[in-house]
Amino acid sequence: MQIVRLDYLHDGDNDPAIKEYYLGPSFRGSMPAKERLDVFRGVLRCDEALAVFNWWLGLVKNGEPPQKSHLLFREMAKFSENLGLAMCKPDGSAQIRLAGSGIEELVGRSLKGMDMIDAAPFSTGLCALSWKSQIKERRLRYYRRDLRNFGRAYRNVGILELPVADGPQGRAKYVLSHIRAVNT
Repeated sequence: MQIVRLDYLHDGDNDPAIKEYYLGPSFRGSMPAKERLDVFRGVLRCDEALAVFNWWLGLVKNGEPPQKSHLLFREMAKFSENLGLAMCKPDGSAQIRLAGSGIEELVGRSLKGMDMIDAAPFSTGLCALSWKSQIKERRLRYYRRDLRNFGRAYRNVGILELPVADGPQGRAKYVLSHIRAVNT
């Protein structure tokens, strides 16, 4: 397993399914330097993930993640089959609110409304790290992992995770994900 960090963090579990792991800059009230954003862009493994990142970045205001109400489906339509949205609760749990058809095809079942731990029972360490990186620190995250469902071979999947707030004070927290099979 190769873990590459773009910041000074000392996290990451030894999950053999993880092939690459990147944490990007934080969005907590100040805009990261262009160079840091360009470095993060460079790790994305598909053009669609890059398009999703650039679209999300266009919604960032004053260095804060976009609010959920600013995620307009008409703007997301071109990549909606590979988008997911999880609502993160103060107790550290998360519920899947949206899972595109491409994501459900990859995992082999419907995910909408599921608790994240029920959807990915072997990824508890990754979910805990997501709470820390996307919710508390509002960081970008991209990782590549092997993913399989019953009756299918492992597939190389790239997962881009972006923080999203809800409400003017950001009371509820969300993570917008782009999940798609990648070739490398």
